[in-house]
Amino acid sequence: MTRTALIVDLDHTLIDTDLLYESSIGVLKKQPWLILLYPFWFFKGKGYLKSQLVKRFEIDVTKLPYIQATIDYINERKKSGDTIILATASHKDYAFAIAKHIKLFDDVMASNADFNLSSHNKADKLVERFGKNNFDYMGDHMRDMPVWEASNLAILVNVTDKIINNTLHLKTLVISKKHL
Repeated sequence: MTRTALIVDLDHTLIDTDLLYESSIGVLKKQPWLILLYPFWFFKGKGYLKSQLVKRFEIDVTKLPYIQATIDYINERKKSGDTIILATASHKDYAFAIAKHIKLFDDVMASNADFNLSSHNKADKLVERFGKNNFDYMGDHMRDMPVWEASNLAILVNVTDKIINNTLHLKTLVISKKHL
């Protein structure tokens, strides 16, 4: 039997926070004047902005709010022999640190200074690697729609009713709903 890779998003899917937000707050608490550079960094691309933040702020991966329902589902899939990949728009340095900490991933795909692995970019890279409909994807946001549409199974984590309604045309599994 052929196994389907499980692709897991990071922000608000594996962890109940956003690393761009966390790193921005961390940098600005130490050096508030850097806010003046944000527009220049962002102008060079979101990946570049993230690379500037990761140089200035180290995230303590042991203190992140991991979503237990996601970890439980990953463990189920891992036990059945599936390949588990963390695919995130967060910076690669943060992604690899998290993967090393929780020891559940077979590989990591993430953003770098030159490329933001989000939305259509993520969908394109996953289709290039696995083929259309040859992977399952765990995500949480409308920007994940292109990835869900290219996946075999759209796994919804920490989602609103709006996202559930917008994915009715797909084969879905709802792991958890957002409590508003």
